[in-house]
Amino acid sequence: MKRWFIGLAAVAIAIGGFTLAYRGPGRALVRGHLGDVAATMLVYALLGLLVRARPAVRAAATFAIALAIETGQLVWHARSTAGALTIGSTFDWWDVLAYAIGVAIAIACELCSAHATARPARADRL
Repeated sequence: MKRWFIGLAAVAIAIGGFTLAYRGPGRALVRGHLGDVAATMLVYALLGLLVRARPAVRAAATFAIALAIETGQLVWHARSTAGALTIGSTFDWWDVLAYAIGVAIAIACELCSAHATARPARADRL
């Protein structure tokens, strides 16, 4: 299972890299919201590597972390590029929606992966 979380983290980092490099149409949408989806997927994966918990607990913790950072943007403002990339710069309700989507994608992928790798029932046990 740990390998799965490493894979999810790698996908999230790849999506994040894409959002930083993208210069095409809708750049603000891609950079702002797709990056937030990838960020929550990465946090979910890191929690999966560090904490043994049910998916719902990891999902709640991931969303709480993202929401705390987003809410913190009401009182602080990043003044550097590094700060803007890691904690953002302004509060936006659309970011909260992107965080929820990222968590939902991570859970769905984990549950699909767990279902696909589960042992099929043996016919002689039925």
